[in-house]
Amino acid sequence: TFQDLTHPDDLDTDLACVRQMLDGEIASYALEKRCFRKDGSVLWINLTVALAHDADGGAQYFISVVEDISLRRRAEDAARDSEARLHDLVGTLEARVREEVAAREAAQVRAAHAERVQALGQLAGGIAHDFNNVLQTVQGGAALIERRADEADTVRRLARVVLDGAARGASVTRRLLAFARRDELRAEAVEVGDALGGLREILGHALGPAISLRVDLEANLPPLLADKGQLETAIVNLATNARDAMPQGGTLTFAACQELLAAEATPAGRHPGPGRYVRLSVIDSGTGMDRATLERVCEPFFTTKAAGHGTGLGLALAKDFAEQSGGGLAIESAPGRGTIVTLWLPQATTRPSKADDADAGAGFHAAKSHVLLLDDDPLVRETLALELEAGGHAVLAATSGTEALALLAAGERADILVTDLSMPDMNGLAVIRAAQKRRPGLPAVLLTGYAGDGASLAVSGAVSGAFSLLRKPVSSSQLLDRVAALLAARAEAPLSERPTRQ
Repeated sequence: TFQDLTHPDDLDTDLACVRQMLDGEIASYALEKRCFRKDGSVLWINLTVALAHDADGGAQYFISVVEDISLRRRAEDAARDSEARLHDLVGTLEARVREEVAAREAAQVRAAHAERVQALGQLAGGIAHDFNNVLQTVQGGAALIERRADEADTVRRLARVVLDGAARGASVTRRLLAFARRDELRAEAVEVGDALGGLREILGHALGPAISLRVDLEANLPPLLADKGQLETAIVNLATNARDAMPQGGTLTFAACQELLAAEATPAGRHPGPGRYVRLSVIDSGTGMDRATLERVCEPFFTTKAAGHGTGLGLALAKDFAEQSGGGLAIESAPGRGTIVTLWLPQATTRPSKADDADAGAGFHAAKSHVLLLDDDPLVRETLALELEAGGHAVLAATSGTEALALLAAGERADILVTDLSMPDMNGLAVIRAAQKRRPGLPAVLLTGYAGDGASLAVSGAVSGAFSLLRKPVSSSQLLDRVAALLAARAEAPLSERPTRQ
């Protein structure tokens, strides 16, 4: 019977179709099923069955058409097996790709870490070199002053050397803060000729006698708009790089002209956007750079100098300064043909004031008062106290915020508070808030050399008018001027707004 020939797994389906046909539910059916040959092997067939009826409509017999589809089914099975193997292979490949990507990413992380370590090593070497020179100047000058205290002219000359050394140290920290974008730019109108003239002596010492310095400025050159201190730092850095590129001597030229850049003349990556600029070019006749060096020369910490002879920050900072100022920087160079570094800086709409800042502040020194001074560093505290006392002020010194507030609570006279920002027990911001709560209207000066989040809070507080902010290192005249200005402002305030002892 067909039941004996049909594979057990397909028999129920076949019988169900037969019953439906006999019951008149369907006229015929077709299905693919497995059958057994005489030798017991399996045969795939496509079976089509219809029911023949007699004249009265009764079932007489089945009409069956059988098609051998074994080859097709084997091909389909092979295709499914192949697809399954392919799926497994794809899964394996995807897993391998993920592993490879993960391995490469890990390698990139390790390479980046190694690069950062190398960069930090270069930075440490350069900064150590710069600060060792500063310390040598300060230590040597101070030792000579101590030994020759009775020679007034010599002491004055040595004191100037020490001050210059300290200024160089401050320049190092300014470069680092600028690189980290944690030092705000103070844009002002700057005459290029005046800026270069003010740097002539410094540049002369930095360049040495073997290098000739030329300045070529366009007539009626408008002032540029930038942070003067950062501009001077950029100029000195570019001049130093140029000097190092001319070991046998040569010519260094500073050229400046005004330039109007239209939209179509500002290709991306080379010039700033459209606008009016002062174009300042630093041109040397040195060894030049090859393409590989030129592509990397503006990368932070990249340097071709020997270890300890530079941080690799000069060009990176100059580029960063130009872009933060709303301009741009470009470099042209080739081996044996020298280098041209061009800065585009926005034109200023007004001329800078010719007032002498030092003279303007000198008149403030007439106001003398009692200063509550707070700094946890004994050397800094003693130096600041001596500077304030030299300006005619009485100084009450404290080593911590707790001590300073205790002095106020005890009724000690304090016409103004001068405090450091970063201290162990409570920071300067907290001290100022507590002091002004106890004595409303108490003027305050906050000193900071810090570059973290506290510095941002300090800037915000200074803008709000709660106190005046000075960044370390601060000169004696800057400190005295600021103290005197705040005392003068307090003296002009209504009596109800002046601080009282509580």
